[in-house]
Amino acid sequence: MSRQEFLQRLREALTGEVTGSVIEENIRYYEEYITTEVRNGSTEEAVIASIGDPRLIARTIFEASENAKESGTGRTYYESYSGADRNVYEDPGDFRRHMHYIDLNKWYWKLLGVGVLILFFFLIAGIVTGIFSLLMPIMGPLLLVFLIVWLVRGPKR
Repeated sequence: MSRQEFLQRLREALTGEVTGSVIEENIRYYEEYITTEVRNGSTEEAVIASIGDPRLIARTIFEASENAKESGTGRTYYESYSGADRNVYEDPGDFRRHMHYIDLNKWYWKLLGVGVLILFFFLIAGIVTGIFSLLMPIMGPLLLVFLIVWLVRGPKR
């Protein structure tokens, strides 16, 4: 089976079972995996044979996706089977494909965001009050000078 046949069968088996982003993520992963293994000296047919049946892989992806939904983690297949820094199938020397997901939906990220907003508010308030505190000592004499000039010139008609 060729790479294109494998990827097409995998895509067909996943279509309607999982979201489009999960399909594209897994297609991209298997395409990169096959390319890397071929670059490392294996034949395309041997790599595809070692991966296995695309329908079985699709079933595994679907089940992992369902388990992620049920457990509430919301993690994708790729994240579920990834190590801390790299995927199990990834070549340790290939750092170009390093994927890192940050979930900004956690409570501590929200708390950090609120804290940053509060600090920003205090920074702006400090700048504004600093400007007013610098201007207040000279505002009295300036207003007095303008009042005297206005009285001497008289109201304009």
